[in-house]
Amino acid sequence: MTPARLAGKVVLVTGAGQAPGRQFAVRLAREGAGVIALDEGAPGPTGHPDLSSTVAVVESLGGRIVARDVDVRDPPALDAAVAVAAGRLGGLDAVVTSPVVTAPGSVEGIADEVWHCTLDRVLTGVWNTCRAALPHMADGGSITVVSSAAGLRGFAHLAHQAAAEHGVVGLVRSLAHELAPRAIRVNSVHPAGGPADPAVPAPPGSLVFDPAADTPEPSVATGDVSETVVYLTSDDARLLTGLTVPVDAGLVPR
Repeated sequence: MTPARLAGKVVLVTGAGQAPGRQFAVRLAREGAGVIALDEGAPGPTGHPDLSSTVAVVESLGGRIVARDVDVRDPPALDAAVAVAAGRLGGLDAVVTSPVVTAPGSVEGIADEVWHCTLDRVLTGVWNTCRAALPHMADGGSITVVSSAAGLRGFAHLAHQAAAEHGVVGLVRSLAHELAPRAIRVNSVHPAGGPADPAVPAPPGSLVFDPAADTPEPSVATGDVSETVVYLTSDDARLLTGLTVPVDAGLVPR
């Protein structure tokens, strides 16, 4: 039997009450990690978060999990939630932030509040999560920010998303340098997307195309992204930091 790659580690996962964060949390637990599962009660891009379902699945695997309903835009509440959860699980070794997807809109059509909300959720939410986690993180840990292909290239009608995610890339690269003395690795993952219906399973390695798109583009199954997250969180990736890892079937030009 292959030994669990994350045995003994504790990983914080944001957006863990809905896809794809739930899949990340479950996959990390399968590899032996204790999970701090965070999400907010408001509806997300794939529906209403349900942390209880994530807890049930992880516990059915024999895993350890602490779940907290918290908004990553609320630093005091986030700080308190992470402190309590890390205390209950005996520390914190890694962070995995789940992507936040916003509705498309033209430059002329996007309301000011949508622009600011996108920056708050996609960029500032990652910043707040890292700041809340770092005081509790062990040296030699890792931070993996799951973004999207919009962090590596522009997309029509997604200027707000792309701007925020490009900011995330700058944050990841800067934190990789700043946290190097603690041997904390910081990387970002950029999937092309996922199936339109997360309830429809897609085997790892499969591509899903949107026939309604003017130019059909590849979409990567959540399982592929989860495997990348596990790898970057594990000691197998101990020499990798400051990377933007595309999981996109060649969507972004190299």
